Amino acid sequence: MAPLSWRHHTLLQALLTRGPLSERDFHAVFAAVSGKNPATHQQLFNDTLLKINKELAFLQFELRACINQYDGMVYYGVANSIADEESKLGTKYSVPQIAFYKGLLEAIVQEAGNDGSITSIDALNVRLDNQVIIVGGSQDSQSLLPTSIKNFSLSQKEKTLDELIRDRWLSYTSTGKIGLGTRSFLDLRSWFCGNDIPSCVVCNEACIKVLIRDGFMIFSCLGLVLSLPSNLQKLV
Repeated sequence: MAPLSWRHHTLLQALLTRGPLSERDFHAVFAAVSGKNPATHQQLFNDTLLKINKELAFLQFELRACINQYDGMVYYGVANSIADEESKLGTKYSVPQIAFYKGLLEAIVQEAGNDGSITSIDALNVRLDNQVIIVGGSQDSQSLLPTSIKNFSLSQKEKTLDELIRDRWLSYTSTGKIGLGTRSFLDLRSWFCGNDIPSCVVCNEACIKVLIRDGFMIFSCLGLVLSLPSNLQKLV
């Protein structure tokens, strides 16, 4: 197979340095480097992304599209294809920060109100010790927790929350609450599946938000994906 061209590398570089990118922005980059509008050259667009993914597979990465369920927009990005969230966050975040993110992730997807978000107060009250497995557990398991976990302060939680929002693992919703960010939707597909999060039957995305209408439960993903072009459904 022929190596990736400068056009492929430019698309990848745009996603790695600026991404995830909205569909509109990613299409603009593609049009700039290829001279073709992806809306009218869908096969070329698909073939380009598939070629990139064949090369990225060796590195355990892939170019994906996802739907951000809070704004209904399609985004593209390069995601780690390894399933666990530690491997995705571990290059930058500390052990207690990763434990805090895992706690926030669980709180958001299990949120009883079904709107896929929690308040800032609830976010800061997430406990880290629930994310640490004590081998051969004992009655005094608290004393076995790593010092970095036990001493993770409120100010450190606030700082980490800001970082996770800035890095787009989390986001503020339109109501000012804390929800998942685009990178979580992009990277954690396997985690959602492994934790029994319901999936949309159309796009196979995890359904984080649930609407109740006339007594029926409606997964928000269904309403969003109906306008998704058929060529994108292969990537989400």
